[in-house]
Amino acid sequence: MTSKYGEDVDEPWAHDGLVTLPIREFSEPESWLYTKLTPDEARLLGLRLIKMTDEAERQEW
Repeated sequence: MTSKYGEDVDEPWAHDGLVTLPIREFSEPESWLYTKLTPDEARLLGLRLIKMTDEAERQEW
């Protein structure tokens, strides 16, 4: 399944002070992966993704 975040990545959410990023490994919900990040970890990941996006764009033909 493709979302606005890409294939097999669902909408993240915040709960109990953590950010949860669900990733679908297979179609059955019990096989999905749920990565829980602290706010600082989520910010660092966001910044890293922006940096990697810039690098990927420079590599396009």
